[in-house]
Amino acid sequence: MPGPTFIEGDRVDLCAVDEDDVEFLQETVNDPAVWPNIGARTPLTRKQEREWYEEQASDDDGNVNFVVAVDDDPAGTIGVHGVDDVNGSAELGIFLAEPYWGDGYGTEAGRLATTYAFDQHRRHRVVACVFEGNDASMRVWEKLGFELDGTHRDEVYVDGRYHDVHYYSVLESEWDG
Repeated sequence: MPGPTFIEGDRVDLCAVDEDDVEFLQETVNDPAVWPNIGARTPLTRKQEREWYEEQASDDDGNVNFVVAVDDDPAGTIGVHGVDDVNGSAELGIFLAEPYWGDGYGTEAGRLATTYAFDQHRRHRVVACVFEGNDASMRVWEKLGFELDGTHRDEVYVDGRYHDVHYYSVLESEWDG
């Protein structure tokens, strides 16, 4: 069971990342269905995931990570990263375990995290990056009203080939959460 619920949704909750979540996060990020979509190139050990938890799960730079919970079970994670106070922007990053794909959980988690970024961190612009071929993730951001800003061709090398990265954003004035 994830840590305490911080943001309650209709079907998903965003919970504080807890030490008990380390095993789930490590297993999910190493899942062959998940890691290519998030740009992972090497497997993460339990020790590395624990170090991430201890150092970065929540830090003083404004980065915030949540466990996405469905019926009190961990389903994935979403984070607000790259917080830029000067320009008022932040980036969202999400991954879900494969059993939770296709049921709208990512869309709801994205909506909750975007609202959180605007309402609690006074962001002006929220961005999300999606690797080529991750059509489901592109649909999530498009459903939420994010606009495609552009595509960086062959920006990342993952799983034996170069991939384009699609950049999406929504402005505070456009968000109706």
